[in-house]
Amino acid sequence: MKPIRAYYPILKWTVLILSYGFLAYKIVEFIHSPASKADWFDLSWHRWGWLLVTLALLPVNLGIEAIKWRFLVSKVELISFTTAFKSLFSGLATAFFTPNRIGEYPGRVVYLQSGNRWKGITFGLIGTMAQSITLLSFGLLSFWLLMVHNPFENLRNDTMRTIIFATATVLSFAIYLSLPKLVWLLRHFHIHTKMMIWLRWLTLFRTRELALILLLAMSRYVVFCVQFYFMLLFCDIHIPFLHGMIAIAAYYLFITFTPSISFSEAAIRGSYAVMFIGLFTANAIAAATAGVLIWFINAVIPMIIGSVFFSKTKL
Repeated sequence: MKPIRAYYPILKWTVLILSYGFLAYKIVEFIHSPASKADWFDLSWHRWGWLLVTLALLPVNLGIEAIKWRFLVSKVELISFTTAFKSLFSGLATAFFTPNRIGEYPGRVVYLQSGNRWKGITFGLIGTMAQSITLLSFGLLSFWLLMVHNPFENLRNDTMRTIIFATATVLSFAIYLSLPKLVWLLRHFHIHTKMMIWLRWLTLFRTRELALILLLAMSRYVVFCVQFYFMLLFCDIHIPFLHGMIAIAAYYLFITFTPSISFSEAAIRGSYAVMFIGLFTANAIAAATAGVLIWFINAVIPMIIGSVFFSKTKL
């Protein structure tokens, strides 16, 4: 533990410097892009209102995640809602520079007692699983609906795809809600002792508690989607609400499961926004910019706040 403590300050400040460096690069790149000079930037006060509403939903978004995180770690350590928020922000700062946000939970658990940190990371995997199941379920359904939308009408009566989707959705929910029982079944297999200890921590959760975590994950997902829809309105893209939710759900599905590093997500989000939102609008520049701006609100702003909390942490 001593060598880790010795190098922790260097690691901490390296992450912060690199994160801010790449953030500055992305901002400069965006300022000099054609999108920043497009006509739609001549905004009316009415359109600014949609941006303010999107920003107002950020605390709701993060608040739901803080409640979920606090509930998860309550099995080993009771933390205040304020500490849960600090922990969440710190994790968002460390996630910003790591592939597929794998640094998020190590960043969160620095606010837990040293003996509970591995448990905290394990419990965090339950929250990640709940969020992934939500993204998969709604995302795959939306993607299937987009496939039957023009120009994919020839797939409208594809019964096999419907059966596969329904089966995959039911199985994913069943496996998640049966995690404690599955862990006990694994005792009959020859699994490394340390791994088995980590897996047994999952048995602390009952099915009802796992269902509550899943409900919180779904609630946060709805907030994500509504935020993005309001951002589309801010960018002067007016499409029916249902069409918007379908396109956004497919968008988040592809964003989540595309290998990336958080600071590089801006370009990826812009391209996927054009791909899915572009099915309902010809304004590709506005669609791409909406994707970039929602990333800035939900990833960059929390990262900046989180970097303050993370800079004060100690092992």
